[in-house]
Amino acid sequence: MPSSEVPVRALVVYESLFGNAETIARAIARGLATQLPAEAVPAAGAPETVGRDVALLVVGGPNHAMAMPRPSTREDAVNRGAQVSSPHTGLREWLGRVQFEAGGTHVGAFDTRMDHPRFLTRLDHAARTEEKLLGAHGGASIAPAEHFLVLDTTGPLAPGEEQRAEEWGARLGARALAAVTAG
Repeated sequence: MPSSEVPVRALVVYESLFGNAETIARAIARGLATQLPAEAVPAAGAPETVGRDVALLVVGGPNHAMAMPRPSTREDAVNRGAQVSSPHTGLREWLGRVQFEAGGTHVGAFDTRMDHPRFLTRLDHAARTEEKLLGAHGGASIAPAEHFLVLDTTGPLAPGEEQRAEEWGARLGARALAAVTAG
């Protein structure tokens, strides 16, 4: 526990179009919870302010049309069966308006993506933008972005990805807890 006696927790904020990123976000939160209290919330219901009690903020969502979802790509996804509360509200918009109470909040990012065509998937699209937006808020990256694979645009997740996300969450939680107790 940090010397300020403020409880620390982790928050995972996600956007999911076909359920795959939500599954990954919840698995990350389970892994984080082995180290510190954690919850996963959709961007549409995420708090407008990241409080001082948040030791680690992890954000993520799908690569959709080679980038973070935006209103036009969300509408396209809805036409293909995606369930979204509003095509105008997602992780990109939340990251544009969220406020951080404390500078230097530890952050991490993830995305879901297909593993083909390989020349496109080697580029960081959604996760790189997430990291840039977190950095603009003064977030301190605790680890490189992680990418979780889906077999097709609508899913399912590739075998083993949910377990891998949980393990990644546990590693992130350990790093965040160590940073908080050291600082």
